[in-house]
Amino acid sequence: MPGDTRKLNLDDDSALASQEITAIDMGMPRPWKIALRILQKENRVIFDLAGPMVIGRKVPEGNSFPDIDLGPYNAEDMGVSRTHLTLKLDGDRIVAVDNGSANGTLLNNERLKPLVAYPVRDGDEMSLGLMKVKIELLMNPFS
Repeated sequence: MPGDTRKLNLDDDSALASQEITAIDMGMPRPWKIALRILQKENRVIFDLAGPMVIGRKVPEGNSFPDIDLGPYNAEDMGVSRTHLTLKLDGDRIVAVDNGSANGTLLNNERLKPLVAYPVRDGDEMSLGLMKVKIELLMNPFS
């Protein structure tokens, strides 16, 4: 009957053996799952972090396409640069690097030096220009 749950024959090993092996099954690390909570808008941008991610605002005319586009959240008016910040992995932690942005980046009210990596933790607050975001580490693959 449509909608009924299919009964599996768990005594038959061929059903289990046919399941696809995923990267996690092979011992490969899961990516971090991160949310940027944009405090002025009460929105969250959620993404996986498996490598460097550039955060900024898209400018099609200037050929600038960051990995995380904050343009829809009024980023230009708030002073967010096109390639404002990079979040990346450093061993088992996440670091933030200001990419020489025009209006700078604050991490917990401390100004970041351009091109220097600073560790970020769950609950840290950042200011990208005037845009305030809170870092939420939703999934840590090391815990």
